[in-house]
Amino acid sequence: MGRRKIEIKRIENSIERKATFLRLRDDIFKKANALEKLCHVEVAVLVISPTNVPYTYGNPCFNDVVEHIQNPSASSKIVSLMKELECIRVLEEVWTKRQQRNREKSNMKGIVDLKLEDLVAFKGKLEAFQVGLKRKIVEMEDLSSPSMVSKVTKKRRQGPSFIPDRAGKCMSFGP
Repeated sequence: MGRRKIEIKRIENSIERKATFLRLRDDIFKKANALEKLCHVEVAVLVISPTNVPYTYGNPCFNDVVEHIQNPSASSKIVSLMKELECIRVLEEVWTKRQQRNREKSNMKGIVDLKLEDLVAFKGKLEAFQVGLKRKIVEMEDLSSPSMVSKVTKKRRQGPSFIPDRAGKCMSFGP
């Protein structure tokens, strides 16, 4: 038992005509939806009823599909923007991975994690370094005056000067 063939001709009864129109309109919209989902295409259907009422179906949206047809350059802009967005996402991923690797590589303790003895030793090293910097500043100022050039050359002949830090190590700050 198959379907019987229906002769395609105008339906004279207005009630049957309206019912057939509504049924077939819904069938056409279902077929358009299936076409869009199966083939991943943009679909727009416009049906005007016998009473001149327009019915539209569009996927993603009827107006978007019509605009795409009328202005194809707009769709190319959207495509280029989507590609650019994808590139930005990839770059963001790479950047976050690099940040994470850099965090993992740095095994340095923060000042918060140090013990009191370590902080005191660190303070001593900083103070010794500060004294050495001050000495270098004074030497550089002395180099700018011609009368002090002979004193600087005498110090260079004597060799580098060492300043012991509080941890017992020697730090060199001389020439």
